[in-house]
Amino acid sequence: MIKIIALLTLCSISFGCASTAPKKCTTPPKPDAPAGLLQGEYKLNPTFSDEFENGYDASRWNKFYKNWDGRIGMFHFAQKNVDVRDGKLVLTARAEDPAKVDPKLVAEGKGRYSTAISRSKTRVHYGYFEVKFKSMNACVCNAFWLNDPLDPPKKYRPGDKIEEIDIFEVFGKCNKKPKKPNDPPIDRTYFTTTHVADTPYVESKVWLGREVEGKKLRVNESFSERYHTGGLLWTPEKLIWILDGKVVDERPNKSFHRPMYLNINCEVMIPWGGEPDHKDLPAEFKIEYVRVWQKK
Repeated sequence: MIKIIALLTLCSISFGCASTAPKKCTTPPKPDAPAGLLQGEYKLNPTFSDEFENGYDASRWNKFYKNWDGRIGMFHFAQKNVDVRDGKLVLTARAEDPAKVDPKLVAEGKGRYSTAISRSKTRVHYGYFEVKFKSMNACVCNAFWLNDPLDPPKKYRPGDKIEEIDIFEVFGKCNKKPKKPNDPPIDRTYFTTTHVADTPYVESKVWLGREVEGKKLRVNESFSERYHTGGLLWTPEKLIWILDGKVVDERPNKSFHRPMYLNINCEVMIPWGGEPDHKDLPAEFKIEYVRVWQKK
């Protein structure tokens, strides 16, 4: 009996079991990435990793984006649309009655739809980033991304760069045809994109000299049908995108060498995917976990 108690105690200490949770032996999670991709000793960073088993952790995440409340003519972010249920982060998109929305948001054309964002409170620098997700079955963009290396007022002044890495952007359901005939349907595409622009920069309003690099990976089913894993290896030398354990995109890291915030969100993107069918709303983007590994 003494040996069993000692073993359980050792297990809970080794793998950081929460004091409020039952003590059980579990092995540390491994990334869903090709063997040998993560060169060197990588360790799970608990500050940016969450299994969502104990509700929404406001010590690590914000339900808002401090300098951005939505896109003009399309939507606003609402904290009511961020929740944790059944051990999953749930981000909801809704059609709204503008009469019940903040008049300022309505005046900016953001009153028809509300969406959601979960954003890290601090910045993270290099590592392997992964979520297990199931997109909403609606024409709403579901995304996992890194951005914003500059604090105000520096980002609002000329002379610097603003940067963004989109680990993925997906749509669960859209009827709009792609702009180019050979492109895959929007809701059967895994978008991997980077953005670099000159400052001053203001979210969804001012993008000066923006340089965009992206790839469009065709998939055979809607991301709303089942759970997938999406990841990115970000090192000083390269960017490697992973989908369901396979490398789907790789580029040299030419620009991204400063810490950035980690974001999971959903957005109504009318010029890109079209307007969502109100019969499909409310709709939910579900994330089973977010995990970040970094070199020791």
